[in-house]
Amino acid sequence: MSVETLIINKRHELPKRKKWFWDALTIGLWLGFIYLWKPVLVIFYKIITLEVPADEIADWIYENISSVTFEHAVFVLSVTPIILFILSRLNRHRAPSEHLIYHADDYVDYFNLNKAQLEKCANSQLVTVYHDDHGHIIDLKNQISITPASAG
Repeated sequence: MSVETLIINKRHELPKRKKWFWDALTIGLWLGFIYLWKPVLVIFYKIITLEVPADEIADWIYENISSVTFEHAVFVLSVTPIILFILSRLNRHRAPSEHLIYHADDYVDYFNLNKAQLEKCANSQLVTVYHDDHGHIIDLKNQISITPASAG
């Protein structure tokens, strides 16, 4: 078994249209994030190129950044939760995964893990994976376990 087969990456299982959609959405969100920094970048550019006289820099910064930053903050605080809610409700492609052929024993043998600990973490909502400098798993800790009574 190679390391690549045990690392779960299902991107290649998505249809091309969904890959393009998520790539375009990611690029759009990054461009929006960079756009939010535009006022600050413009101010730094004008300071560095000395387009603003030294005695007017503080007034010029206050006039150009204070209102824009507040407007951007309100915009981001109102639009971001809406975008995240819409993205969480999209029907995601669920292709049969090639990783389903592996069992807990395969992961225990490959990563030298404790089987009982791995099975305990498999039913957790939050698992912390500790690893060494080479990326090898050292320890697993589960913080929030799902019990059969609380899962329903």
